[in-house]
Amino acid sequence: MSSPCKLPHGHSHQHSHHHAGQHGVPGEDKAVPSQQEVEDYSSWDIVKATQHGLLDRCRELVEAGYDVRQPDSENVTLLHWAAINNRQELVRYFISKGAVVDQLGGTLNSTPLHWAVRQGHLQTVILLMKFGGEPSLIDGEGYNSVHLAVLFQHMPIIAYLIAKGESIDVADMNGMTPLMLSAQKIIGMEPTNFLLKLNPSLNLADKVHRNTALHWAVLSGNVNAVDLLLEAGCSLDMENSKGETPLDIGQQTRNRLIVHILMSEAKTRASKNSRALKTLQKYEISLVVLVCLSLLGGVGYILNMNTDSWLVKGTLLALVTAGSQLFTRRVVGPNSQKHLPAIFFISSVFWMFMTWFICFLPDLARATVQIPFVLSAFLVFYYFYKTWRTDPGYVRSSEEERKQTIITLAEAGCLDARLFCTSCLVKKPLRSMHCHACDSCVAKFDQHCIWTGRCIGAGNHHYFVLFLCAMAVMGHWMIYASSLFWVSQCSTNVQKDGIGGFLAEIVACSPWVLYIFLLVCSLTVWSTLMLILQIYQIAFLGLTSQERFNLQMQNRFSKHKVSLRKSPFNRGCIQNLADFFRCQCFGLIKTNPVDWTKQYHGMFQMAKMRDAESV
Repeated sequence: MSSPCKLPHGHSHQHSHHHAGQHGVPGEDKAVPSQQEVEDYSSWDIVKATQHGLLDRCRELVEAGYDVRQPDSENVTLLHWAAINNRQELVRYFISKGAVVDQLGGTLNSTPLHWAVRQGHLQTVILLMKFGGEPSLIDGEGYNSVHLAVLFQHMPIIAYLIAKGESIDVADMNGMTPLMLSAQKIIGMEPTNFLLKLNPSLNLADKVHRNTALHWAVLSGNVNAVDLLLEAGCSLDMENSKGETPLDIGQQTRNRLIVHILMSEAKTRASKNSRALKTLQKYEISLVVLVCLSLLGGVGYILNMNTDSWLVKGTLLALVTAGSQLFTRRVVGPNSQKHLPAIFFISSVFWMFMTWFICFLPDLARATVQIPFVLSAFLVFYYFYKTWRTDPGYVRSSEEERKQTIITLAEAGCLDARLFCTSCLVKKPLRSMHCHACDSCVAKFDQHCIWTGRCIGAGNHHYFVLFLCAMAVMGHWMIYASSLFWVSQCSTNVQKDGIGGFLAEIVACSPWVLYIFLLVCSLTVWSTLMLILQIYQIAFLGLTSQERFNLQMQNRFSKHKVSLRKSPFNRGCIQNLADFFRCQCFGLIKTNPVDWTKQYHGMFQMAKMRDAESV
């Protein structure tokens, strides 16, 4: 079975190349010429005309009496050739002339649908299934269409077949599920990671060896698959027909990395069953907050000790640092670790607040100084809480909605990364992006802020900007209060003692205040610069941080530069601010509230056309 078609690139695993030769599709270096490039095809036979997609020549030969159901010398029909080469017009024509949709043929006894799946031709797959193609039929190797899509790593086809009702746990002739085949034959993250999003049964065993997907991943040395399967919750205790667990197989193959991963996971799971650890996990966040508060306070206390020996202070600081590292590794779980920056931020603000009342209040009793600080401190905590608690705009859908989305987009030819998220299996709204830290798509995505521990999106972006504003005000008041404290409490100044003498005096005067001052400066610089950048993007560009970054990268690598100010979302400075903060100014400004979780590319284009027509 020879073919002029060229196999798609990117199948680096051994299975794909093995089948390329076995199926008789060697993949020539020369691309198939289009119909316009071929001048004289009147002498071509119908097989060659089908391979090159020449509908007129095929119609001419069929009308002259050629039977479209007639196989060639290798038992391959014209419909097979049309499916292999993604000739959709010819698929329709041959079926209209009586071609059998599920005709088995070729050396592997495959249907046209099998070949369309192998080649990754999603639209041909959809077309054949509309005409009655049966994806559950098996080929000569015992694979059905889902298995083939997995082996050749065609994720859109996998998604479409599952959405159309094919089972994610369907077994081949050896009882191997798609997840087992992926773990055994395909080294790397995909398609194992993609299959796990489709909720397969994790601990099914094959018919022959009674191996689970984890057994097969360990046998093949597929470290990525092992990690993914353990994270998904695969059992470590399942035994195959020889009574071997995945760890037993790992030790037999002497793969030290996989053995280490399996043993670490076994210890982690065993420790989770202890009552003490369960209690600890229940209050883990609260414990981490207390420890972080104590750690920051302890560092300041050590620096503020009356002893003049920096050796003692250094030793104590080293012990505190080592203890915090040990606590983080032994006690703090992955869920709490991702919140550590936010916990550190809140702890820092707490000690800033305490320093104000303990150190600065006696010397700064004037209401004109106290009220702005107390108000800004209250607003920092309030807007931090609102930013953290408010849904940033996560794109959610039910399983049935996801399946319908896959079918709709696939049949419209739009099942690609621009419109479809392969991680969430949802249709991506306009201006959305998948956040890997949150593992979710966020509408009008701006950034994932580590200091708040949350994504910033359509739902909480305005709270985030107000939080930055409050933090910048509070920080500047703390810097002002620190300078007044040093003037009143430290008997030195820059003109008298120089910069070196001044620094030495303020360190000796109150190391705690200097310590808090450095914390304040770092957070104030961040919040002030971030606030300026946010206001510029919102008011003058009408863009999010992610959109501005994408446009700048596009301009860097493109000859056709795009002005940042000419985005379709820029409605002018005043209107941009009014829309963002949802402020109508007592009816003076008309705002345009938009639910960005439900705005899609097609809807936006239609709205633009309506606006143009009205003008």
